[in-house]
Amino acid sequence: MKKVLMAEYLEYNSDFKVGNHHYAEMFAQNGYEVLWLSPVYNYMTKIIDKKLYNQRKKLNEKKFKQIDKNIFGYSPYSVVLYGKLPLLDTKFANKMSIKLTIPNLNRSLRNNNFHNVDILWLTNPKYYYLTKMIKYKKLIYRCADDVSEFNQMCKTISYFEEQIIKDADEVFVTAHSLLEKKKHLRNDLIYLPNGVELNNFVRDRYVMPKEFENNMSKKCIYVGAIDHWFNIELVKKCVENLKDIDFYFIGPVKIDLSPLKEYKNVYILGKKDYKDVPNYLYYSDVSIIPFEVNALTDSITPIKLYEYMSVGLSVVSTNFKEMKYINSPAYVAKNYDEFCNSIIKAIDNKERDRSKNIEFAKENTWEKRFEKIYRYL
Repeated sequence: MKKVLMAEYLEYNSDFKVGNHHYAEMFAQNGYEVLWLSPVYNYMTKIIDKKLYNQRKKLNEKKFKQIDKNIFGYSPYSVVLYGKLPLLDTKFANKMSIKLTIPNLNRSLRNNNFHNVDILWLTNPKYYYLTKMIKYKKLIYRCADDVSEFNQMCKTISYFEEQIIKDADEVFVTAHSLLEKKKHLRNDLIYLPNGVELNNFVRDRYVMPKEFENNMSKKCIYVGAIDHWFNIELVKKCVENLKDIDFYFIGPVKIDLSPLKEYKNVYILGKKDYKDVPNYLYYSDVSIIPFEVNALTDSITPIKLYEYMSVGLSVVSTNFKEMKYINSPAYVAKNYDEFCNSIIKAIDNKERDRSKNIEFAKENTWEKRFEKIYRYL
């Protein structure tokens, strides 16, 4: 059986299901054994995030743990943790984080037959030194974000990303902004945006969420991480101006949402299971992507756009750069007033827009994205 080693930022069972989760599943369905390599951890991880520490500890087994069909998981424990701290944000610290693992990472890969793979798939540049450690036929780098724009990222991580981009056989980027930023490193970058898993979102029958029962108001929904890219002032204006619409927010909250909690038409539901999300979307009237417009958001293609539209739901979004290229049926607003007005317009046109939203989603599935990847492999 062919083998692919995927070196990642997130856990396979993380709160978010992103592109690489879908690609791992498709590799597994197409004759590959997949190793999902979670980030390096140690006792410092426990201090920062105990839940994350326990997740990775469970994956640190002598025999790699099977976490899905043909998919295995492993997380290396290291004496040194490369991170955004004095002395640890260095090239040397990153090298040592890979070298000083317990048990030895190279030996663990060898003992589990992942030391010689068909594809080394890197998403996390912190794993650059894997390219010096194992044998592979193809090196693939998937650039899904502008790592330099994340506050918590190491300053030296850009160095590792540049080396990987130069060395890789193929480099896939998910946004036009990333094409522009990385083209000085090579001229054959491949544009491959995000997509949607129709099997999860398109169903014969949907179940009314309990939070929606006995509520006859129009419903506006947001699903995803609520972090520093979430424009809380924009949302507050919409909530204030559209009092006859109820706003529902699903996803882990990483910022202070107290300015919204005073409003009776705001419902903050927290995390929901991936398989339950389609029910909330189907019974909503409009969806939103209220992102700040900055260098970080200009470098993303929002997965939620495709997921919202897969059930026919219209989308109102701010005008971060990639929305100009996607050519979707979304309502793209240039300012706060236009965003609020677009929510009303999208609700009024809900039935008219449904079919074109669904068709757009069908043209942008993860299966279609994987077909393109497979041609390059």
